[in-house]
Order: sequence, then structure tokens, then C-alpha cells
Amino acid sequence: MNRETVVRAEPAPPLSWRRVATGAAVVFGAYALVLTAARGEGVAATLLGAAANTVPVVLMGLVARRLILRFLIGRRTALLAAGHLAVGLGFALAAYWMLLVLLGLIHGVSATEFDVRPFDHRAMAWQTLQNLTTYGVIAALVHLEAARAALTAAAVGTTEEVAKPVASGGDLSRYFIRSGEDIRPIEVAAIISIAGADDYAEVKTAAGRHLVRMTLTEFEAALDPDRFARVHRSHIVNLDRIARAEPAGNGRLLLHMEDGERIQTSRAGSQRVRARVL
Repeated sequence: MNRETVVRAEPAPPLSWRRVATGAAVVFGAYALVLTAARGEGVAATLLGAAANTVPVVLMGLVARRLILRFLIGRRTALLAAGHLAVGLGFALAAYWMLLVLLGLIHGVSATEFDVRPFDHRAMAWQTLQNLTTYGVIAALVHLEAARAALTAAAVGTTEEVAKPVASGGDLSRYFIRSGEDIRPIEVAAIISIAGADDYAEVKTAAGRHLVRMTLTEFEAALDPDRFARVHRSHIVNLDRIARAEPAGNGRLLLHMEDGERIQTSRAGSQRVRARVL
């Protein structure tokens, strides 16, 4: 028996690690400029200080993003405000604590011998205000990101959440998506490629693309391995939909898909394609 999966609406967009890296670089550069202007310390001290301030913002920002998407998006105003207050305070305190630890490590005798010293009350108040402001910016960006994904999905009817496949004696042959009040099937044979990001995947077919709440690992386990190959840690391709492949250097291949998309394989992915296609 073939396996079928029903999907439902979900507004959360996938996470782009390139955007995370870009944001981290911007935050790091801003802190480096501020520390240079305020303290006039050497290059090494400035870079270490900027790193100590950047790491808590990035790590806690990722945690805050997940909490906002999972628990706050789409909630009523009162619950949304209370949720943001709780998450914002948690963000501010956790980022402050992590900053103190990192500064202690930087100025300590060794990685096991260092002091964690709190700021004086004025510096602590300023740091808390700074962290809350940073959280406000992160929360606004997350809401804008979710709203943009929802609007895009509304325009093409393609934001869906795929329930995790249940065990059955066969491969995934098709699944259902909810488009407005209708439920329509998507044939797995029509899939051209699947790109993964965090807990979501973007499925491309000849008719368009849509987001599904399903990891690439889950897709890989559900799809027929004779027809689909994971050619990169972030891509699965339909081997029947490869128009051509060309060497990309270092044992990799550049796949030209039927829809015009070009996907570069990893070395391991190249071996999978060569073993079954070339």
C-alpha cells in the first residue's frame, strides 16, 4: 500500500542560514565600531569585545525566533503581548548572562579560571535596555517574515504543513495539501526537487512550489530511493527530472533540472547520481 499524507496551513517560513550569517556580521561590525569609538582599545581587544557581544545576540535571537514562530504567531493580542513580554525578558537576561560569562573568559586566567562580574547598576540597566530593543527588532523581523510567507502562500495557495509520515508498507506516492477550503493531491512523481531549511522544506513541481513542515530526512525516508537522491545536505532531487549534469570540480556535479534550476551536489551526492544515472 502506498503512503499518503495530509497537510494543513502553517505560516512559518524556513530559516535561511545565509541571512543569519549576514545579520551576525552586521551586528559584529556595529559593535566593533562602537567599541572602537567608545574605548579606543587595540584591534584584538575590540574584536574580542565585539564577538562577546555578538554571540549572545545571535544565539538568543535564534531561540527567540523559534519561540515566536512556534507559540506567538497568530495569537490574540493579549496573549501575544504577554508572550512577547516573557520571551523578551528571557532574551534580555539570557543574553546579559552569556555576555558576562564570555567577558569573564576573555579576561580570565584560563578557560577554567575566570571571574563572572556583573556590571554596575547603570551599565546593567543600559545593557538590559539594549537587549530589549534588540529583541524588539528581532520580533518585528520575524513577524514580517511570517507575514510575507503567508501573503506569498495566499497568492499561490502553497503554504502547507505536512504531517509526519506514519509507518506503512510502502513509499510515499502522493500527499494532500489544503488550498483554502479545498484539499488537493500532489503526486510525488511531479516533484522536481526539494530544498530543506530547518524543520521545513520547499517542494518544487512543474506547477509551482510550496512549503511543507517536514525535514529532508523525513522526506528521504519516505521517498523511493530508486527515483529520488539526496545530492546535498540541503537538496533532494528527482532523478527522472534531471535534464543534464556537468562536472563542477572537486568531484561535484552541477545538475540542470527540468525547470531550469541548477543544483550543485556534494561529493557524496555526486557519487549517488553517478552510480544510478550516469
